[in-house]
Amino acid sequence: MLEISVKTESGPDRSRPGEAELTGLLRRIGADDDHFVVVERFPEEAQAFVQAWRDDEGPFTVEYRDGAPERHFRAQSGDAERVVEVFLDWARGGQAWRTALDWQWADLYSTPGLDPETRAVAEQRARQQIHGGFRDFHEVAQGVCEAFGPEDPPVSLDDARRIVGGLWEERLAEQAEWPEVTDADRVARAFEALDAQGLTARMNYSCCSNCAVGEIAHERAEGDRGFVFFHFQDTDAAAEGHGLAVRYGAYADADTGEAAAEDRAAVGRTVVAALTGAGLPAQWDGDPDRVIEVAPLDWRKRLPRTGTTGTGA
Repeated sequence: MLEISVKTESGPDRSRPGEAELTGLLRRIGADDDHFVVVERFPEEAQAFVQAWRDDEGPFTVEYRDGAPERHFRAQSGDAERVVEVFLDWARGGQAWRTALDWQWADLYSTPGLDPETRAVAEQRARQQIHGGFRDFHEVAQGVCEAFGPEDPPVSLDDARRIVGGLWEERLAEQAEWPEVTDADRVARAFEALDAQGLTARMNYSCCSNCAVGEIAHERAEGDRGFVFFHFQDTDAAAEGHGLAVRYGAYADADTGEAAAEDRAAVGRTVVAALTGAGLPAQWDGDPDRVIEVAPLDWRKRLPRTGTTGTGA
C-alpha cells in the first residue's frame, strides 16, 4: 500500500491504495465526470500534492505543489505510462519524478484573454459558490463557465480555474483563522441528528423549494416520517449573511394522500429542537406553513478537501 490519499472526480476517495489501483485510476481519467486525480501523502503535508487533469484522449496536464502557490509547477505529457511513473515515484517518496517531465512554474491566476469587467463578474460568481462551501473546486469552476449566457463573452474552463484558484487560496487562508466549530458545523450536526430521528435530512438540496419537495421523497429511508432541507438559494443567502431558511414537512398519509397540519407541525418542532440543541438561534412561530429561520448566523463552511488550482481538481 502507498501512504497516500487519492481523490477523483467520480469518487469515492481512496486511502492507502496499492500501486495497481493508483495506476488504474490514472489511466482511466479523461471520460465525462472523471477528469482528474489528486494525490496527497500521509501524514498530511500542507499544500503538498501532485495532480493530473485530462480531457477525453488529450494530453495529461500534470502539476505538483511543494508547500505554497509560488512553488507550484506544471507539465504536459501525452505518455500515460510516464505520468503513472511520476505519480508512483512521488507516492513512494522518490526523486526521479522531479526530472521525468518538463516542469515549468505555473502562472496560476492570470487571465489575459478576459476583459476586467467579465473577470469581475466571474469572480463574483465564484466567490458566492466558494463561500457556500458545498461545491468542490471543479464544480465551482464549471459553475463559473455556466453563469455566462450565449450573449455574454465566454469564459473558458481554463480561465475559470484560474479565477477560482486565487479565490480558493484566499478562502483557505481565512479558514485557518476560524474557530474550531462554526455555525455551519452546528447546522451540519443538527441535520445529522435529524437524520437519526426519522427525518430525511438534506443540506444544500436542489435548486428551489418546489423541486426539493418533489424530489426528496425519492431519498426517503424506511421509517422516515418527514423531511427537512435547505436548497441552493438558501445556502447562497446564508453565505451572504441573511440567515438560513430551513424547510420541512411530513410525508403524506397513505390513506388521505395528504400530510396533516399537526404532523407537519410536529416535524417543525423536532427541527427547532435539533437546531437549538446544536446552539443555533432558530426562530419559528409554530405555523407549519412557515419556514424556520436560523438568524443571526455566521455562515463559515470549510471548503471540501481537494487539490486546488491548475487542473481544477
